[in-house]
Amino acid sequence: MKKIRIGIIGCGGMAKSHAARMNKVLEKIEITAVVDIDLDRAQMVAELFPNKPVVHKNYEEILDHVDATLVVLPHHLHHPVTIKCLNEGKHVLVEKPMANTERECLEMIGSARRNDRVLMVGYCMRFHPLVLKFKEILDNKIFGDVFQLSIWTEQHTQRDPSNWMCKAKEVGGGQFFSHGCHYIDLMLWMLGNPMKGIHLGTNRCTPWMEREGT
Repeated sequence: MKKIRIGIIGCGGMAKSHAARMNKVLEKIEITAVVDIDLDRAQMVAELFPNKPVVHKNYEEILDHVDATLVVLPHHLHHPVTIKCLNEGKHVLVEKPMANTERECLEMIGSARRNDRVLMVGYCMRFHPLVLKFKEILDNKIFGDVFQLSIWTEQHTQRDPSNWMCKAKEVGGGQFFSHGCHYIDLMLWMLGNPMKGIHLGTNRCTPWMEREGT
């Protein structure tokens, strides 16, 4: 079976998390290139793979040598980089949230359809064994019809306020947007769309991050 050649675009913390999982399926994929504006950081990620992929500073340089890309960049860059990759005929797995606005998301979807490429957003919670079991229970109506679903979560994280993850412009919103999108996705996936809801307000529970917390 021909391996899928993958290029990793962005070599921050999430790239390292993805690398650990990718190394478990190397019989199906080959990481051929990693990209970051910081070449030292790119080299650190490249060293995590046994074949030592080439490193680049400019992601456009790798597009002729890969079949698919993993986009793990600050959120405000998801849209332009994903669009470019799709238009070059590459499949794309982009980290969540998909983009910073609805318009950007729709443009990404449109580009994937026009180019007949796969575009997937990294909502990994859908694949957790407990979540899959819960979905099975709901689908089979073991406890009857569901009329309400409540999700509570907390990130035990403290970031440097100067980090891009704390800036609303780059992130697209606050904690609710950046981390909470996982749980919005789960509720839509489990209960179906459209889903009615009531917004009761927000709480800025992460003082190191701009905008809303919950």
